Amino acid sequence: MTGIEIGGIYRTVAMDRDTPSALVLVTDFDDATQSLTVTLLSPDIEFGSSADIVLSGDEIGRTYGLLAESDIFGYVWVVQIDRRVGRVEPSVLTALTELRDEGAIGRPVAGPPVVGRDDPRWNFKIHELKRLQRLTADCTRELIDGERVVSIDPHALRVPFTETEIAAFEEFVVEVVESVERGTARVPGWLVDIALDADLVASYRAAGLYNSLRLLWKVADTADVPAAYHPSRTRLEHFHQFQVDTTAASGHSSLWLLSRSTDVRGPIEARAARTRDGRLFQVSLVSASARVTQYREVHA
Repeated sequence: MTGIEIGGIYRTVAMDRDTPSALVLVTDFDDATQSLTVTLLSPDIEFGSSADIVLSGDEIGRTYGLLAESDIFGYVWVVQIDRRVGRVEPSVLTALTELRDEGAIGRPVAGPPVVGRDDPRWNFKIHELKRLQRLTADCTRELIDGERVVSIDPHALRVPFTETEIAAFEEFVVEVVESVERGTARVPGWLVDIALDADLVASYRAAGLYNSLRLLWKVADTADVPAAYHPSRTRLEHFHQFQVDTTAASGHSSLWLLSRSTDVRGPIEARAARTRDGRLFQVSLVSASARVTQYREVHA
């Protein structure tokens, strides 16, 4: 593994020059992809929560302590690892795994749980996830792209109004249908339930997009319709939360959603989300038209 040690604390650099480096703890290695699973470390010990462990200076061989954040982890390339600055015992790696699974870890956690947005540690955690995402974006994109069947971002189904949004929606529908035929995307079954909202359907008719919506209904997979579905005006947010919760419950740490080009800034954008119990979650949005444009530029 080119001298990189599982349990080692390393300075990690991004694939671009504009993203600041960060200290991470290497917890796993995939030889096939030459990628590492890393947990973010922070010197801001005072922001520790029940999802974190304090690593003392004596424990890691440094003059200062670090916060190991079990819920802030991702994937980097081996070439992103700069230099080792410390190491931990295997018991620390076991404790981090148990924390993610909400098990007993046999050592104190860094602080009480974060239970609400008024807790300053809530924003700290969101900032930390975004900090790691900037480091892991390149590797995550390569590992996920083409290997996981994507689903529709519910927010992409908001009724478009401007000419730009309408054009982006039509491109989005074409890309989704073609992706379903290729087996690289799926249309969730709850999409059919949108037909129960007369006002929403009327808005699609007014925008001249009802037939496009019908195309999505025809290729919908009805296997994942929520058991407790209650129509409401916030149904798109409800379904977004449903996707996050069910994916997290299945043991995954990220969700890949296909969205309209007008909803994201680039081909892939990672956003922080939280499950209903407050656990952090990474949502990767893929812009249909931007993704096609990128593909053509690379392969022209």
